[in-house]
Amino acid sequence: MRNNANGATGWAIGRALELLILSLLLSCSKTPVDPPVTLPATVSFQRDIQPIFSTNCSLSGCHLSPNPKGNVDLSASVAYSQLWKHQLVDTLHPEQSVLYIQMNSVSDPMPPTGRLPAGTIALVYKWIQQKAPNN
Repeated sequence: MRNNANGATGWAIGRALELLILSLLLSCSKTPVDPPVTLPATVSFQRDIQPIFSTNCSLSGCHLSPNPKGNVDLSASVAYSQLWKHQLVDTLHPEQSVLYIQMNSVSDPMPPTGRLPAGTIALVYKWIQQKAPNN
């Protein structure tokens, strides 16, 4: 009988350790993955790009008059002209666009509150690839 009790105790301890390890593994956080995004065939500045700026960039203390950071005002009435005035978009080499580089930066992302989702950055990149029209 004594062997059975020790065997049962050993089994119970082993099982408890297995459950503990399993719960620790399941509780580990995983790096979030952006959901797949379907980009529109034609990216519109007014419909797709300006809302990104309005929500994430043209905020008080950032890219909004009267004292926008980097002297770049991304409010709806002037954002498009500001992108060109400050040479933030390079339609010949979209990957070299300052706008795209800043949005993709790991060390100094724009917006400074954190990197935008990959789908949002891809949308901006596609717009630049499409010659960044004011549509």
